[in-house]
Amino acid sequence: MKASLRRFCQRIELLLLAALGVGLTAAPAAAAPCVTNCLTPGDYSITTLHGGLIRNYLVHVPASYTGGTAVPLLLDYHGFSKDASNERRYSGQLAESDRRGFIAVWPNGFGLAWNAYGCCFLADTLFINDVSFSRAIIAAMKGRANIDETRVFVTGISNGGGMAQRMACEAADVVRASVSVSYPLNRASCSPARPITIAEIAGTADGTISYYGNPPPLPFLPGTIAGVPLGIQGARESFAAWKLINSCSDDLFREQLPDGTRYAGSRREEYRSCAAGVRVSLVTIANGEHVLYNGYDEFGSDPDKAPIDAAPYIWDNFFNL
Repeated sequence: MKASLRRFCQRIELLLLAALGVGLTAAPAAAAPCVTNCLTPGDYSITTLHGGLIRNYLVHVPASYTGGTAVPLLLDYHGFSKDASNERRYSGQLAESDRRGFIAVWPNGFGLAWNAYGCCFLADTLFINDVSFSRAIIAAMKGRANIDETRVFVTGISNGGGMAQRMACEAADVVRASVSVSYPLNRASCSPARPITIAEIAGTADGTISYYGNPPPLPFLPGTIAGVPLGIQGARESFAAWKLINSCSDDLFREQLPDGTRYAGSRREEYRSCAAGVRVSLVTIANGEHVLYNGYDEFGSDPDKAPIDAAPYIWDNFFNL
């Protein structure tokens, strides 16, 4: 009787959400492949209630998706003061979704921000549970599409890169690998549920989140005030922290990236002998600034940002699992 009443209430809730034009995200997470309310190729804007807040995310299902074969899932987080549509436009992951056949999701942060470690603004100050929100997105996608549970990935830039770092720490049970662009772990350690492949892409000329790190301007100040980071961990310190977290040996693989004329000395460094076969990587873009997406031309900026195209490079080197 209780089970029947529960199913009746759930059905009423779904009908009410549909009447309000709210995206349905409550399909059973265990459905693989999906059997009801299934996604088909196309673009979606899904709005849902999570943690007492109205949250939204964009979804792209590539034309190659049929539902018959499990495909990877990617969550791609925007930077502070930007939104999902901006990340969708510039990160390059939309084109990679069509090329490689994975389903891509661009979540919207609360107040254009994510509650990453030490950043940013309202999301940080109000302790918004963005890990829980991201887990709910992953569960919803598993309910509405045939997702390969062993190939769920996260990435993002700046504050969104910090969110990808936090997901690596706190959602490694559902995320296989994480790549942060222009944001470090920003803490000495964390305790993932299992070892996880992690990478950071960072520019040595980043004037927003310094590659070399910055202590608070005065020694008595905390690392963050009202969601504004006063101190930030350096990219190499973040790299060293993940080496310890994933129990990697000291063996270090090194590879020079294409030099060009602006980025001579760019390189990838990677620990490959880590627990459970995971890898820990740092991609250093010599003379690279904060935004490392080629083609990003907002405010009339030069669209040449790095000697690599971030999205295909990420898939070729870190999500090729």
